[in-house]
Amino acid sequence: MYRLPGRGPAAGRTLEDGRAALIGFIRECRPQGRGADILTVVFDGREDVAGLHAEPGIRVVFTRGTSADDKIRDMVEDAPDPRRVICVTDDRELALACAHRGAEVWTVARFLGSGRDQDIPGVCRKNARAADGDEKNISSAEAGRIARELTGLWLNRKSP
Repeated sequence: MYRLPGRGPAAGRTLEDGRAALIGFIRECRPQGRGADILTVVFDGREDVAGLHAEPGIRVVFTRGTSADDKIRDMVEDAPDPRRVICVTDDRELALACAHRGAEVWTVARFLGSGRDQDIPGVCRKNARAADGDEKNISSAEAGRIARELTGLWLNRKSP
């Protein structure tokens, strides 16, 4: 949330404003992709203090006494298939822990870039051809899952 241009605590706004701006960015720009992709945002603190509510496709978790990093590590470890989890962080220790557990790790810049036009900070990416319906688009997360699945199929294929 500190990396969103002109939003949140880095822009002199409150922590709650920053949290709301992050959820708003995710809702508007859908950097996690469309369809069944669920994005979980983990915040330090308690929800009764922040007053944020989840939205369709967005799950908001407050840590209530533990650190967000510890909560994320536990969530990745408890995931039915950690290889289907993408952890977004610039924290090296958290990134290594999540990768060690099998999750894919994205930097914050990569995540934000997947939902915004790189040349115009804060604006969601627009795709004219997608609007015309001429081309099917998938999220980069979905493309990664497809690539991993195909790799597994091809590498496990028995020679005739």
